[in-house]
Amino acid sequence: MRAGIVCLVLAYVLSQFYRAFLAVLTPVLKSELGATAEDLAAASGLWFLAFALMQLPVGWALDHIGPRLTSAVLLAVGGGGGALVFATAQGPGAISLAMALIGVGCAPVLMAAYY
Repeated sequence: MRAGIVCLVLAYVLSQFYRAFLAVLTPVLKSELGATAEDLAAASGLWFLAFALMQLPVGWALDHIGPRLTSAVLLAVGGGGGALVFATAQGPGAISLAMALIGVGCAPVLMAAYY
């Protein structure tokens, strides 16, 4: 049980990181990928939108599947997949897709810890 809580705490720290890291990377993403501040603001908004839209399905999954499997699958597929898309991004569109996937992956983390 302690290992599960430690994993959720680490996932929560990642979730907090993903909320704010685009602001820090703006100069680099602007010069390397041509992403404007507006592109990155929209991508950040997609993170919050995906996070919010996933709350009802996450609640259902926590009740019917359980917190371990729900958070593990969504964090691996959404968070890991989004991080992979972000790492290989060639433009602002890929950054937006990555942030939406990361939002899906981060959605169950806090509620799984409460559950």
